[in-house]
Parts: sequence; C-alpha cells; structure tokens
Amino acid sequence: MIVNSSKAVTLSEVREILKQRESEGELGYEQKQTLDYAEKFSKSSKKDADSKVEEIMKNEKVLLETAVKIVDISPKKIETLKAILVKDKLELDEEEINSILKIIS
Repeated sequence: MIVNSSKAVTLSEVREILKQRESEGELGYEQKQTLDYAEKFSKSSKKDADSKVEEIMKNEKVLLETAVKIVDISPKKIETLKAILVKDKLELDEEEINSILKIIS
C-alpha cells in the first residue's frame, strides 16, 4: 500500500472509515482492534467532531493535530485542556481556554 498523504483525523472519522471498509470486506487484525477502540472512545458523530475541530481551529494558535486531540479527549477541566496544549507549547489566555471548553462541552 502506498501512502499519498496523511492528516490528523478524529476517532469519529476513523470509526466511519473502518465501518465502511468492514462493509466492503474483512478487516485485518489491527483494523479490527482500531475499530473496536474507536467505537468505545469516540464521543460524537463525525459531523459533530468535524464542526468542533473547525471551531477550535478559528483560533490560529491551535494546530490541526491539537484540535483533533482536544475533540477526541473532550476534556472537562481546564487543567486537562492545558495538559493537551502544553505539547505544542501553546499559551492561551483564560478566555481562549474557556472558549475551547465551551465548544467541546
């Protein structure tokens, strides 16, 4: 298999892609395990997750990969959100952090 490109996707999108592939034929072991994980831990529909990622991305400081991770984890507490943001060394003010928490709640 040749990889032409790659991009960050939410667990909801992973779930949809693998369900579609499952309906087209049998999944391999890793794909089955990934589908099981995505079904257990994805918290919203693909449409809802994509819209949340877009909203978060309106803040130009936040990278796509970080926005996807925020939506996948859906932190409830400021401390958890800050722990995700620290990976990219992002320093958001209190208003920006509360805005993100509002989007994902």
